Amino acid sequence: MGLLCGILGKRDGAAARAMANAMAHRGGPINSADGTDFSVAWTCGKGTKTCLVDGIVRDENGAPLTPEDLRAHCRGVLDACGLGLQGTFAAVVQLGPGRWWLFRDRLGAKPLYYAQRGDSLLFASELKGLLACGLLKKHLNLLSVDRYLSLRCIPGRESIIQDVQRAPAGLVIEFAGGALTETQYASFDLSTRPMERPAAADTLRGLLEEAGATSEAEDLLWSGGLDCAALAVSRPRSRGIFVRLDRGWQEETRLARESARRLGVSLVAGRARRLNEETFGKVAACLDEPIADASVLPLWLILEEVSKHTDKAVSGHGADELLGGYPRYRLLEHAKGAKRLVPATFLSGILPALPPNAFVRRASRYLSSIHDDLGAYLSLLAVFDDGEREALYTDAMKAAIHDRGGVSSILTHHFAGADLTQNLLSLDLSVYLPDLLLTKCDRLAAAHGISLEFPYLRKSMVDFLTGLPSATKFGVRTKPLLRVAMRGRLPGSVRLRAQRRFRVPQEGRVVHVIEQAARQIVTQDRVEASGLFKWHYVEQVMRAASHNVYRRRQFWALLMFFAWYRAVMES
Repeated sequence: MGLLCGILGKRDGAAARAMANAMAHRGGPINSADGTDFSVAWTCGKGTKTCLVDGIVRDENGAPLTPEDLRAHCRGVLDACGLGLQGTFAAVVQLGPGRWWLFRDRLGAKPLYYAQRGDSLLFASELKGLLACGLLKKHLNLLSVDRYLSLRCIPGRESIIQDVQRAPAGLVIEFAGGALTETQYASFDLSTRPMERPAAADTLRGLLEEAGATSEAEDLLWSGGLDCAALAVSRPRSRGIFVRLDRGWQEETRLARESARRLGVSLVAGRARRLNEETFGKVAACLDEPIADASVLPLWLILEEVSKHTDKAVSGHGADELLGGYPRYRLLEHAKGAKRLVPATFLSGILPALPPNAFVRRASRYLSSIHDDLGAYLSLLAVFDDGEREALYTDAMKAAIHDRGGVSSILTHHFAGADLTQNLLSLDLSVYLPDLLLTKCDRLAAAHGISLEFPYLRKSMVDFLTGLPSATKFGVRTKPLLRVAMRGRLPGSVRLRAQRRFRVPQEGRVVHVIEQAARQIVTQDRVEASGLFKWHYVEQVMRAASHNVYRRRQFWALLMFFAWYRAVMES
């Protein structure tokens, strides 16, 4: 956890310090420095004025690099494509007078935003830091809003603010002479190689043990699930930190205590404070950009309690994406067979006559999307599908995004392969991991002064798991490969335990708090003032949140968008 920010191409110490002060929660004390044509600020101990680093940079062999080592390494490579770095980091490095590199690790675990203003370049770890410089105007990027309402997050390089971009993961941005050039230095190899499950399980077990032996954190974010239990047996003598939530979110106390007892893990247990409306505003402002994921609220409460016990912890995040923990991986693959059972001509004829039920309508659109994996994916899993967004948007919003390239235009290349599960993995690695999961973890952890480690997202682990064929990783149960790898290491009651996630509360006190917050946040005045959405459609969604899973997703997408809008755009 750290911060870096500044302005390149001109000297403006006041702007750099204002950006750093807006991100002081990311750690301190803060250093600042000025050159003849730059002003920068960074977290003390994390860099120098010519090499700013957030996170840990490692060389090709995994050895950590100091800021001085990193700058020497960058100046020594002939071309950016030969950078060959790993770790979890964002960095800004001066190669020579007026020449700088900005880059992140290939997963995008650490954030880095930038904006060009004439011949100068602004950069900062968080969007709020960039906006604090006073040199940018807060105008919504309406195309990003449209993509958010499809994918639950804002994908790709464009942020939700016009003219502000994210440094793409695995890409070097060179700034010299007022111009930007880009070079890719790291990517993912999604070509598969044959390997039977027992052999793959042995390798996975070894990688977990390697991660446990080299981890810097002593504490585990504990739950009753398989992911953290596998990490615990790979790192003996770890301490687990378990936070009990309101029953509306989940109830894992008994399972968490039982797992800790069976594995001999020392457990520190705490209870999260109760959710209130004020938390919505804090979380929305903290996230920088809206994320339509209900888990951000309980995760905030968990990390708030964890911060009382440690400032560094190991998390099991990433296991679901790489080991087949989500039903969508197999759902779309199995559903391919249904496409051949119902003629497309028949479906196109009956679609207009179907009742206005989300499940019926979406399933029918899915079945009619023959030979189009991307269309089928969006038909089933988009928050708002094309027809729903058409009904939601005002005429002004529709005119603003017309012919600018919808969500399909940035996802098409992820669905170019013949293996649908590998296509979904490509989507996760490029969108959902960097722009949703790692974004929420970074911002929420930084807000509470916590640094998180993700063993399942280590380079060696990712390289191995992305190359396995689907049949090896997936099965009837979730994460079968991890379950096989833990055979003989975990008790059967833990190893075979069903997957549990945060569920959107449907009853109880939490629901009352959420509904109260929604009434205060998603108001007719605010919706109409934004000029984006039709109030009558928004009202319909907010009232029908409990009707089905699609309405619940839409409820959360609008709630978190307007919570962010209130915290950022109206501030």
